[in-house]
Amino acid sequence: MLLILGAFLLLASDRPSALPDRTPRPDRIAQLTLEPLSLGSPAGRGPAITGAWTLGSDDGRVAGLSALAVLPDGRLQALSDSGALVTFSRPGSGSGKALVSELPDGPGYPTFKKYRDSEAMVVDPDGRGRLVAFENQHSLWRYRSDGRAVRLPVSLPSARWRKNKGIEAMVVDPADGSLLLLHEGGRELLKVGRSPSPALLPLAGASGGIADAVRLPDGRMVAAVREIGLRGLTNRVAWLERAGAGYRLRSFATLPLGPFDNVEGLAAEPLADGRTQMWAITDSDGWRRTVLLRMTLDTTKAPAEAGA
Repeated sequence: MLLILGAFLLLASDRPSALPDRTPRPDRIAQLTLEPLSLGSPAGRGPAITGAWTLGSDDGRVAGLSALAVLPDGRLQALSDSGALVTFSRPGSGSGKALVSELPDGPGYPTFKKYRDSEAMVVDPDGRGRLVAFENQHSLWRYRSDGRAVRLPVSLPSARWRKNKGIEAMVVDPADGSLLLLHEGGRELLKVGRSPSPALLPLAGASGGIADAVRLPDGRMVAAVREIGLRGLTNRVAWLERAGAGYRLRSFATLPLGPFDNVEGLAAEPLADGRTQMWAITDSDGWRRTVLLRMTLDTTKAPAEAGA
């Protein structure tokens, strides 16, 4: 049974279709449900779980959520792997609504999901613009506050990535302002600076696939790492740190999720007492549940003191 489960998880990933399989739709206010979910504590001395919910909606575009951000007004914004933005109030607000919109443009034809496979997002500090990375088409797009969309002239090494693989995570390195692009393979990363040709740097410590990354308010970076085993998926969080000429991942907690839960989005915001509130969201892949996690990470202490 365990062998069958492991094989199923490997084969059940979203595969690009050769036929039109996406229908662009107008913006809509959708119904959103957030049902409380009881979870245990993370393994390791990592973040404390302060809330968990299963997320559902009457709009089919609220699925396949692959990136997450906290907007300046406090709302959460998720990006699906089909180019849909889902903006909603955090749990406890009582709104029960979500604005579902679509990216105004992107690579290829809008009627094909494989051309709008958006997997990573970095939102501007003012919340008005965003940078999005597309898998399969291996491109970076800038969505400006005036509604314009521009493909950035960044040369990505698409020949190195097999079908349906590519950039899964983006994060800005606070040390020099460069953009780090992490792909699912997880043994190297791309560093984008002023040149259109990113630097390819080693990434040590990867124990599985990279799913997302986020910069914390204090400047440290955290990545979500998923491992596929005979018992299903294991979701970990790890520090992303500079190490010599490259970077390294240092796992510090395992999230208490089920064997089918697949974390794809991370977001972070400061708390008034100096700690950090982290959010994580899982990708339903069209058949799993969508889980929203709220966590508190004690960033008032140095990593060694915090056990991280």
